[in-house]
Amino acid sequence: MVSRIGVGLYSLAGVYGIKDPEEIKRMLLQAVEWGVDYFDVADQYGPAEELLGETLQKYRSQINISTKVGLTGDGGRDCSYKHLLRACEKSLSRLKTDYIDLYQIHFDDPHTPIDETLSALDELKRRGWIKDYGIGHLARERIIEYCKNGVLEWVMLELNPLALKTYLELYSYFVDKGIKIIAMGSTGRGLLTGKIKPGHNFEAGDIRNIDPLFQRGLLESGYRVLQKLEDLGNKYGKTSVQICLNWLNQLPGVERILVGPSTIEHLRENLGGWGWQMEREDFDDLTRFLLKEEEKRRVVQRSDIEEILGVELGNDRQRVVADMVYVICALLELEKVTEKEVLSLYSELMTWKKLQGEWGEVMKLKNKLIELI
Repeated sequence: MVSRIGVGLYSLAGVYGIKDPEEIKRMLLQAVEWGVDYFDVADQYGPAEELLGETLQKYRSQINISTKVGLTGDGGRDCSYKHLLRACEKSLSRLKTDYIDLYQIHFDDPHTPIDETLSALDELKRRGWIKDYGIGHLARERIIEYCKNGVLEWVMLELNPLALKTYLELYSYFVDKGIKIIAMGSTGRGLLTGKIKPGHNFEAGDIRNIDPLFQRGLLESGYRVLQKLEDLGNKYGKTSVQICLNWLNQLPGVERILVGPSTIEHLRENLGGWGWQMEREDFDDLTRFLLKEEEKRRVVQRSDIEEILGVELGNDRQRVVADMVYVICALLELEKVTEKEVLSLYSELMTWKKLQGEWGEVMKLKNKLIELI
């Protein structure tokens, strides 16, 4: 029996600031003791595979391990046959195991045919290196293509009260295909915990400094949703996180929900989302509220795009990067650009940021975005 709640170690990738590996080890051991038996990592999550393998090796027969493939160390993407076999062998070594329960395509590689990737996954199953495979951060069209051509049981989606678009679009399709959903990003990268107040300053290097969810109208929407969760929490004597996870646990088609605790106390709060059930009337009321808020976010994104692209660029590079990322991601959600175009635009922006490029270069990028509207 695999627990519906899973512990993910994305935080070890360094995206949310510095975490204490020893505290995370203690948290993992406590998670097993409290009945969690599903753990999720990736080959590009810093030392996550090694840490998980070392910490839980003696519990290997009692737990399920999921890891991911597709990203390269230089930020590229590679889902070729050779890369998958080579990467899987390395993951097995780091995880100190003979097999991986669920091997997932982390991000799409637009340059490798899906049939080649699926052939590699099938070969890994034949060898016994993996038991099952699934897919993760892919555009809707690529998800459908994988589902049509492969033997898939699992799809990982960013799914939380602030991210419902892909779930709403593909839920019926997944039901028809018998595909089960793993919800990741379940607390909106911490926004729905209530601990990130307006004006909060993240550490340098924290990805949330440029994450659209923490910018402009999307952040305002996030706080409205948080208030709704906190109001319900007052009724049940629960935190906003526990209300959020309990709601996700009742969503049709969702079989597993990933959380990303870095401390035992954080884990304890997450587990408090289980073992009880929100009343149906409250579940339905919250769902209606979230669906209306989802519609509002699309309107907000269009307005924010027009505002960002309609004014002169400022002199604050960090602000410019955050605004351009916001526009690029919004255009993808609004289906104005393809995943392949997003990769090119984002790469161009990050190169400008890294190399402290000339302002004329980012102006060219801005003009490209204006043409895409």
